[in-house]
Formats: sequence, C-alpha cells, structure tokens
Amino acid sequence: MLQRTHGPRRRTTAFAAAAASVTAMTLASAAPAPAAPRTTPVYVWASDVNMRTCSSVSCPKLGDHIRITRMTVNAHCQERGDTVRDGPYVNDWWLKVEAGGPVGWISGVFVRGGNNWEPIPGVSQNWDDCHQF
Repeated sequence: MLQRTHGPRRRTTAFAAAAASVTAMTLASAAPAPAAPRTTPVYVWASDVNMRTCSSVSCPKLGDHIRITRMTVNAHCQERGDTVRDGPYVNDWWLKVEAGGPVGWISGVFVRGGNNWEPIPGVSQNWDDCHQF
C-alpha cells in the first residue's frame, strides 16, 4: 500500500508562500514612494558659468572644475538672490540646476528665455522645490 507523504505538506507550503507574498505586497504598497522632483530643461547660453551652493555670488563654488558651458540643464526651481550683470543682461533670479550630476545654483542672467529682472518662464518658484534636497 502506498502512503501519501507529500500531498498535505505541498498544500501547506503553497499556502504559506502565497500568504507571505500577499504580506510582502501589502507592506510594499503601504508606504508610497516619494515623488520625483519636477524639473524644467533650460539652456545656459554662456561659457564657464560657476555653480554655487546657494543663490548668492558670495556662496562657495561647487568646485573649481564644475562649470557649465552652452548646454541644457535641468532646473528644479528658482528664487531671488544676488543681482548679477553680464553686459546688457541683469537679473536677481537664481536657478537650482542639475548638470549631469552636481546640483547647484546659477544666475538666471545666463539662462536663455528670461528677461531682465524677471524669472525664467516655466521654472518653479516653489520654496519646497528648491529646498527638498
């Protein structure tokens, strides 16, 4: 006579695995993932633009070798800071940007699309967007 030794054990193991899977899915969905910060692509028209640690010319540069030259970067936000002049261009709006890794501040005077003394269109002015990092 044959004895069944694997039948009930397989059902118990399958049930336990299913219950563990449901528990894992419930725990994973309980905490929502943080939303990725929204960015706006902007074009820096100038050469050798320094990135700084805050929206002021007195703030330290991110590094001697970290400069932006005629490229598109992702702007997280903008806020008012020190006034910067470059020829006929003048602005006191600064953008927090990401340029292929480093995140720092650049003057809006070097960004295409803005006017003197005005923010760059389409870039957030929300304080939280600037200070969530």
